[in-house]
Amino acid sequence: MESSQSATVATQIQFHPPRRYLQLMFALLMSATIFEGYDITIFHLCTPHIMKTFAMSDREIGFVATLVRFGGILSFGIVASADLYGRRPILSITVVFYTLFTLATAVSRGVVTFTIFQGAAQLFLAAEFGVAVTMVSEEFPDETRGRAIAALHTVAFLGVAAAAVLYPLVAPSAWGWRGMYLLGIVPLLLTAFLRRGLRETLRFQASEAARKMAGAAREKLMPKLRSSAAEFAGPYRNRLILIAILWNSIGLVGGPTITFFSLLAIRDHHWTAGQVGLALIVAYLMGSVGSLLSGYAMDRIGRKVTTAVFYLASAISMAIMFGSGWHGSVRFGIVATQFAYQAARTATSALSAELFPTEIRASGYSLTVQVVGQLGWTLSPLLVGMLSVPLGGIGNAASLFALGPIVGAIAIAYVPETRGKTLEEISPPTL
Repeated sequence: MESSQSATVATQIQFHPPRRYLQLMFALLMSATIFEGYDITIFHLCTPHIMKTFAMSDREIGFVATLVRFGGILSFGIVASADLYGRRPILSITVVFYTLFTLATAVSRGVVTFTIFQGAAQLFLAAEFGVAVTMVSEEFPDETRGRAIAALHTVAFLGVAAAAVLYPLVAPSAWGWRGMYLLGIVPLLLTAFLRRGLRETLRFQASEAARKMAGAAREKLMPKLRSSAAEFAGPYRNRLILIAILWNSIGLVGGPTITFFSLLAIRDHHWTAGQVGLALIVAYLMGSVGSLLSGYAMDRIGRKVTTAVFYLASAISMAIMFGSGWHGSVRFGIVATQFAYQAARTATSALSAELFPTEIRASGYSLTVQVVGQLGWTLSPLLVGMLSVPLGGIGNAASLFALGPIVGAIAIAYVPETRGKTLEEISPPTL
């Protein structure tokens, strides 16, 4: 019976959707990355303003950033449900609730409500992105899968650029940082409407057909969540550990950079809001170039070499950015860091979506990327804030975390190469 189920899945995935539909699907899914870029950049740019509004210290803003990012960790339950009920319906739910909590963030009246609402927004944003990556990895042909995932990451620059252009106009106005969140509501509503044209992925349909052919009942969500750890304790245990190590190591770059660069530049190096905005536009533009280059390299020379090179580059550039007091080197550091960091994230994201079979791909991606793999990203701002006083400043404290991606570059040696292989060759069905 097991062989016949696998054959059914294999037969139904010989074909991919028409190219025109793939283009439409990508256009509708890329909004998840655009909003991620916009949302992250708002917090990146507006940290000094949010601190002023709520009268917070370095340690307190680090604590708030950590609590907000725990929302992303909690997204595992939502993403895991995509393995039960399908990718399409869960994706539709996430954008609606992300919109609601973004609006609530804009009108929050205190640090507690800001933290709760923004944490909830991150929960649904992370879930939306996780499901989007899963859909792209399942629908695109094997020979272009890496580039498609890279392109999905690359379009985050549009959100970053929008935030950076609006920041010097909106932040000094009466609307302040709240206006930055309010401006994202209309495009979110438009996205929710347009995504009605999305279809369920062929691989999920094939997996569901195999389940029904076997006469198996659909698993309930709570048992699914309880059994998730057990699922990965067996044949996928090593992959879970390795991917989690990779995400935590590169998260030690992203967490401090996104939380503290704007504060470091404005308060410690006396940059203007315009200088920060321009630096971030250039930095994220180069980050998009890094993502595209990463996708090209993954499909040409392999995932492992690509990932290791960009991990090492991110470590060096982060140390320069936070460790230097010269304006030019700080500017070079943020640009080089974003170039290498976004390229490294793209390569790691591709591996994370490829290393688990269809029936647990969404939950596998979420567990490794958005739960276990988020601890470095989530906790590092808190640690930087705590260490800033004893170590003599934000820059000195954040520089220590450049060691993280060096660990990741070593760990990548133990990850299986996936270039040129079908998802079923990489991860056979477990049904």
